[in-house]
Amino acid sequence: MPEKKDYYDLLGIAKNASKEDVKSAYRRLAKKFHPDLNKDNPKSSEEKFKEISEAYEVLIDDNKRAKYDSYGYAGVESDFGKEGFSWQNFTHINDLEDIFGHDIFSDFFGARTSGYGKPERKIRRVQVEISLEQAYRGVSTEVAIPHMEKCGDCNGSGAEKGTSLKICNRCDGRGEVKQEQLQEFGRIIKIGVCPVCNGRGKIIEKFCQSCHGTGEIQRLDKIKIKIPPGVDNGTTLRIAPDKSGGRLKENIYVYISIQPHPFFRRQANDVYIKKEISLIDATLGSKVEVPTLDGNAIMKIPQGTQTNTLFRLRNSGMPYLRGHGHGDQYVRVIVKTPKNITKRQRELLEEFEKHEKEKSTKT
Repeated sequence: MPEKKDYYDLLGIAKNASKEDVKSAYRRLAKKFHPDLNKDNPKSSEEKFKEISEAYEVLIDDNKRAKYDSYGYAGVESDFGKEGFSWQNFTHINDLEDIFGHDIFSDFFGARTSGYGKPERKIRRVQVEISLEQAYRGVSTEVAIPHMEKCGDCNGSGAEKGTSLKICNRCDGRGEVKQEQLQEFGRIIKIGVCPVCNGRGKIIEKFCQSCHGTGEIQRLDKIKIKIPPGVDNGTTLRIAPDKSGGRLKENIYVYISIQPHPFFRRQANDVYIKKEISLIDATLGSKVEVPTLDGNAIMKIPQGTQTNTLFRLRNSGMPYLRGHGHGDQYVRVIVKTPKNITKRQRELLEEFEKHEKEKSTKT
């Protein structure tokens, strides 16, 4: 994994920045790097948008920020998956909605929203890659859903087994601190969350090696799903909690990705393929065998077919996802010219050419 950039540098703020400073910086950068606002370079913008969102996820959360300040990225690594931060780890979707409106849910998470623009349930998004043949027929598969549960080694305390929590010296166990400010009109007392213990009243002297002080560990729950025929890249399927046998407490959105095919090219519900035919088949006409997603088919080549002619095989394309029938398959024929010919073949071709010239002269 590449070296992580400093979260404070990513947002352009100081290490003592307030939560309002963090929010303000993220709001400004989110508008700057949103992919929809950077049509010329969407991929680079999407990567930058994800980076600043990761920084925001950590610095806006008191607990994560304290761990990051103390231990750097190692302190918050367990809050994300093995591959690092992903959008399913982003817990501040409402902040994005405030900036961009409720459409941000479908843009990044594939979620439906209620009539008030809020998500119906907490959502997670996972990606499943399938072949074009599986997209044609439909397939049943399993997806691994990450979820957090109480760490069994520390029983959720976050402290290494055999150690205990220590009363916070900063707030004396209250979890709150007072700050006094003298103003022209008098003295103001502000009460806020203790920055040392993050409101817990106790601090961990030695972090649990399993959960790194979070008190939680990530587990994978495998759920069987059925992918219907006709799905395309970007198709999103929703798995509701009542369809998971009670193992899920939230909606899961499965994002379908289809592997590139070695010779089929898909366009909506139609598929395209190239087929080489011989000079003789093109000249005299023939029947050739062509592959389809449902097995081989016989296609008629009319006499005198020219190279790059496009033929259509009706109803041999992809099935319609929410309807009946199929698209079409288009076959572009490429006439293959022989490279090495015998003396006799040359003589026959020269004789053929002679007859063609005589025929054109007469007409």
